[in-house]
Amino acid sequence: MAGPDINPTPQSAEAVLTERKRRIFSVKTLVLLVLSVAIAYFLIGKLDLGRSWDIIRNANLLLIAASCLVYFTSNFFKALRFRVMLSGAGIPFLDLYSITSYHNFFNQIMPARTGELTFVYYLKKIGNIDVSKGLHILVVTRIFDFIVISAFFICSIILFFGANTSIALVVLGVVFLAVSVITLFNLKWLVIWSGRLFHAATARLGIQERPLAAKILGKIDVVVDEFSSFKAGRLAPMLALTSMLTWGALYFLFYLTIRSFGIEIGFIQSVAGSTGGVLTNVLPINSFGSFGTLEAGWTGGFLLVGMSEHDAIFTGFGYHVISFFASALIALVCAIAMKIRK
Repeated sequence: MAGPDINPTPQSAEAVLTERKRRIFSVKTLVLLVLSVAIAYFLIGKLDLGRSWDIIRNANLLLIAASCLVYFTSNFFKALRFRVMLSGAGIPFLDLYSITSYHNFFNQIMPARTGELTFVYYLKKIGNIDVSKGLHILVVTRIFDFIVISAFFICSIILFFGANTSIALVVLGVVFLAVSVITLFNLKWLVIWSGRLFHAATARLGIQERPLAAKILGKIDVVVDEFSSFKAGRLAPMLALTSMLTWGALYFLFYLTIRSFGIEIGFIQSVAGSTGGVLTNVLPINSFGSFGTLEAGWTGGFLLVGMSEHDAIFTGFGYHVISFFASALIALVCAIAMKIRK
């Protein structure tokens, strides 16, 4: 699943920034950048420039504004979800909403999901929450994301295709859903056994007393303690509800964006088609800004549900631009509000 590694764990806000820089300036990032540029160039080459210009000129500005408002609402539900896991931490909701908005914006622009670490950084810097707790929250919420995405995907393709639904797609969605649910309710045991395995490996190699190994073992123990305290059954209902609200808003955003370009589409068709873009965006395969990879997944998904190639490619880029500027605007407003409040 997408998300930050938990071994070893950075223990301060500054260490989180150092870790993010290390991940950004890597060979993997360069490879993903080249791949993204190539995909974007290929897709743009398939656009009819005349038709694209007509769509832009006739775009419904009111629906675009509504899309930005829905984006704001999705951030609100995400902040509520984080609040569920941070109950008792005493973080003001404005601070938590700002942290969520910064997290979303940096996830838009940073490659290979390195923007995820922004949440951990600001949660530590603004909310004074331990880094291990921030990483735990990210992992759990990402699992819930996969559960909800799987459920939306299964329901939408069955409703859209009816009797012609591909059994392979349904099976794929069910397997994805089942694995996510099993992972959620066995997460602490996965972390505990991973920690024990690392302890056993270092002991077997006789390096557990070395400074680096001892430091890593200490950090692993902190993470294991954090994950071991998670009560999946107690928090699951509220996390499920806020996750459903979050993704309901996001899928409605996709639908409004497509309709704002004058393209006729049903909501169920929109949900089924946009899942391709959603999956490519949550997996750590994107480069800076996610341009290219997101559009490729979006195009594939909407071709699957019968949209024309041009419209699928154009709406992919169109949604991406709108969501990018909406996330930037919301993050900027939050930064100003935080500065005024201080």
